[in-house]
Amino acid sequence: MIKRQKLKVYLLPILFVGLMVAHGLDSIFQWLPEPDLQEKRALVEKPELDLSFLDPFPGDYERYYNDHFNWRNYYIRAGAYLNYHAFRQSALPAKVIIGKDGWLYKAGFQMKMYQGKYRFSPQDLEIIREELEYRKQVVEAGGGKYYLCLAPMKPRIYPEFLPDNVRKLNPQDCALQLVDHLNRHSDISYIDLFTPLQELKQRGSPLLYLKTDHHWTDYAGMLAAKVILDHLRQDFPQITGIDTSIIKFNTAHYNGLSLAHMLGLDQEMTENPPVYDGAMQFRALDGSRSYPIPAKFPFPEEYCMVRILPQADLPKLLMVRESFATPLIKLLGDHFRESVFLFDNWKHELHPEIIEQEAPDIYIQMIWEGMLFNLLPHPPREAGW
Repeated sequence: MIKRQKLKVYLLPILFVGLMVAHGLDSIFQWLPEPDLQEKRALVEKPELDLSFLDPFPGDYERYYNDHFNWRNYYIRAGAYLNYHAFRQSALPAKVIIGKDGWLYKAGFQMKMYQGKYRFSPQDLEIIREELEYRKQVVEAGGGKYYLCLAPMKPRIYPEFLPDNVRKLNPQDCALQLVDHLNRHSDISYIDLFTPLQELKQRGSPLLYLKTDHHWTDYAGMLAAKVILDHLRQDFPQITGIDTSIIKFNTAHYNGLSLAHMLGLDQEMTENPPVYDGAMQFRALDGSRSYPIPAKFPFPEEYCMVRILPQADLPKLLMVRESFATPLIKLLGDHFRESVFLFDNWKHELHPEIIEQEAPDIYIQMIWEGMLFNLLPHPPREAGW
């Protein structure tokens, strides 16, 4: 009995000391590889020691150490695992919301936009309208037509999987404010993707958005491409539509994607979305451009993607886009003599020099509604991904 009591007394301190020794040795010899975490930010770099100005160094080094100390990612994963499985809580509530039935949602400013906590002021709406009108004039001066297209955020299509404490506070959020303002005060041609996606989901479609990511699936991308082409055909009847019945899909099997990865739960969660059949054939061929790529752009191979179809009677397309347009590129490319897709680092700018160079018949500004604030000259300080 005495031996057991002594064991209980000394076991925890021995384990603690052993853990500290192992941690210290591993920080020197790096025996254990750190698991990867997708934090969607740059980790703090090691500060330089400036003996002539030491005041900021302690704080700067502490921030660096907090991002780089040994076993950091193991601790984050362990905390995320405990929070998720024991309490169904997010380890990063400012970035990721844990919904129902394994659904994850982007938190932060985008959720404030969806809920209506952040809304455009009347002045904001006028500034954006004037900017879009100017862009329309520039495109038309070059002989093209300007179109605005918004990709919806996931909770707009799947609100039912949000936790009960996340509710919409104002039915007219930023995107609906802007669309309503443009409908009443502008003749900008707006391509509505919200309604078709909502109607398709109500009819019982395959999965339209990824459960552990904020992006839509290939199936939603196919519908978006069809809606865009059907809208363009009103002005360009030579464009053909998409026969969705001949597009084949397979079911993919992934570990949890970006939102799960941010929580360190990518090994705990799974994703089974519809994806295009790899045997699909496309008529258009890849082209290329040599426009300068922005510094630190994370996807340089996707900055400017080009598709070419030798059919002179078809119009030319220029789309300024972001990642939501990726599943559309090959589908759209088969309906234009040339199509140029510019992924402009989420800036959503006009790019008049590229318009002059390309001389498109059709210019589409495709924006994820969560980035609409980038149309303002001075976005809110808290805005971002």
